[in-house]
Amino acid sequence: MKLLKKTLLGAIASIATIASPAFSADPVKIGMITTLSGGGSSLGRDIRDGFKLAVDMRGGKLGDQAVDLIISDDARKVGNAKQIADRMLKRDKVDVMTGIVWSNLALAVVPTVTKAGKFYLSPNAGPSKFAGKGCHKNYFNVA
Repeated sequence: MKLLKKTLLGAIASIATIASPAFSADPVKIGMITTLSGGGSSLGRDIRDGFKLAVDMRGGKLGDQAVDLIISDDARKVGNAKQIADRMLKRDKVDVMTGIVWSNLALAVVPTVTKAGKFYLSPNAGPSKFAGKGCHKNYFNVA
């Protein structure tokens, strides 16, 4: 878990630098959709808690960039995950998304995120459809 946390945070810090204008006063917005209730929620809680702890330990920043972390529970339901992703992209204007535990949810969300020109970093889900010919330059699996 420690290596996963370091890899995920390092990747997000790098993407935050790329996605945000240099010396921007605005924080990088990170949308986290993860399973916080229902079956398998212990995985989502660990992902959320580890990520929040790392950001908190760095004074609310990744690299030199302030972070605005928006977290939502998908309850392990595809419809919820899709709705949350749409809201985060349209209303919240997130720069980066992460957090999905389950591959079926990732299959429903990641294409929308990458099509919007945003980055997605997967802490767990790694559907084979996103490998090889299905690979996208804005999708990273750090699991």
